[in-house]
Amino acid sequence: MQDRTSHIISKQLEMLNRHLAVAKRDLESLLKEEKPRIALRDGSTHSFRKEELEKISRILPRELHPRLMLPIYIELSDKYGKGTARISGSSECKVVAHVLGREAPGDEFFVYRPELKKLRKELPTTTQYMFTLALNYSGGI
Repeated sequence: MQDRTSHIISKQLEMLNRHLAVAKRDLESLLKEEKPRIALRDGSTHSFRKEELEKISRILPRELHPRLMLPIYIELSDKYGKGTARISGSSECKVVAHVLGREAPGDEFFVYRPELKKLRKELPTTTQYMFTLALNYSGGI
């Protein structure tokens, strides 16, 4: 029963995350394109606003442009608690911390509900929600 339940939940998460990129792209290469975009898992494409990419390029030193992979995922998971999301990656954390006016702690950064609204307003095309679930079974659901 547990394997079947895990399989069903896994499939549901795949459906929730169909809007995510097939592969992320680095800031440096996206800045060189006239119409920067990525392919999505659902077969569609996602376009980045050039002005938004340029804004991010002013936040990060040029040597970090090849390291910043876009879009920045805002990970929502039951393991972080209600209203809490996680950003991972050193360059990604630097960008998000700057936008929110906070110190960048390293390669993992937690963002809270009021900050999510500000982050998505400032970086609508370069951030995306990603859904994860911590499966902790203790004999039942």
